[in-house]
Amino acid sequence: MRKITRPDAPAVLAENCHHWNRQWKNRKTENPAASFNWYVHAGRSARDWILADLAAMTQDHCAFCDGYTVEPDSVEHFRPKNDPRFLDLAYSWENLFFCCGGCQNHKREQWDDDLINPDGADYRFARYFEFDFTTGALIPNARAAGPDQQRAETTIRVYGLDTQQRRRWRLDASRRWRRTTGVPVDEFPYRNFIEEP
Repeated sequence: MRKITRPDAPAVLAENCHHWNRQWKNRKTENPAASFNWYVHAGRSARDWILADLAAMTQDHCAFCDGYTVEPDSVEHFRPKNDPRFLDLAYSWENLFFCCGGCQNHKREQWDDDLINPDGADYRFARYFEFDFTTGALIPNARAAGPDQQRAETTIRVYGLDTQQRRRWRLDASRRWRRTTGVPVDEFPYRNFIEEP
């Protein structure tokens, strides 16, 4: 999970998010079984309007695992869009992230106040996480304060960031990185992992 700097909201969200959030909240409150569908603006879904901006924010990497998406590109609602506490954030720019299907399928509608936000003002990778370069494991930083370790553990668990498959992918990315010269780091997945010594 790399630090993200979030640009200003795309115009379509800046102009419509309050109205769309209110519509979704009213609809879901009236019918708790209602399914979320992106609202359509000028013939395109809101998702399609914002996807390129979200992808550019992370250089086309998943905001959480930093892998490339191999399934259809997803928009992650950091605070779940179906949770009654967060219905008014479904279209809020600061709640939306570019996300791979793996991370999104792991998280689904889970929420925990300990989850780490990759564009949070206090977020730095080394504050919360470290890698085991012999196994590819992503683990909480052993030198971090107890609450920071707890937040890292929660984030790893909820997004499935330390599965055996992801460990193998990180090791593979590291090997490929070491065999190349002059290739920009943004062309590799798991950039924190390959940039470390």
